[in-house]
Amino acid sequence: MLDKDPKNKKNIWVKWEPPKNNNYKLNIDGPAAGNPGKGGLGGIFRNASGNWVLGYMGSIQYTTNTQAELLAVLKGLQIAEERQFTPLEINTDSTEVIRMLINGNLHFDSFIHECRSIVQRLGVVVVKHSYRETNKVADMLAKEGTNRNFLEDVFVTTVPPVFVNHLFWADIAGTVFERQIIDCNIANDSLIVGYLIYPPINIPSVNPNG
Repeated sequence: MLDKDPKNKKNIWVKWEPPKNNNYKLNIDGPAAGNPGKGGLGGIFRNASGNWVLGYMGSIQYTTNTQAELLAVLKGLQIAEERQFTPLEINTDSTEVIRMLINGNLHFDSFIHECRSIVQRLGVVVVKHSYRETNKVADMLAKEGTNRNFLEDVFVTTVPPVFVNHLFWADIAGTVFERQIIDCNIANDSLIVGYLIYPPINIPSVNPNG
């Protein structure tokens, strides 16, 4: 039930924040038109200076919002492992996906299992909730994926596409956005942080002497 009492609402100011030195931040998004329907996925890796390291976007013929978000996370983890973008922090505006990555979900078990396998090899990966206002670049990349049909799995770019340039530079400039939020959720949202630490993969040692 929505709280419509204006007394319980507050305005806060939010902006995109860069990762720590020598770390990478990955913002991801995954919408589905109609939910379910045609969807897309998108993500952007940035360094501590806020520089564009790598972006990606892709099309999904039939999906849900949740599945598209998980696919965006999975693709980002695959790229991070391939290119050694570590240590890594993932930001998503889906609290549901964060909880699934931490606690699991039977319906999406195959996607979550793949994500966890990569995290086991990468080490600790931090996943945090981000407001939509601070996730605009990833959102635009994902929407472009929804609107287009990419022949390859995903389209990867090492420079900002023209259609996200203004959003990317707004983040670099530290543009602040005003957001109205229910008072009790201010603390709750700040607590939605997951440290994805899964048991390491144990590779049995081989005794050359038999």
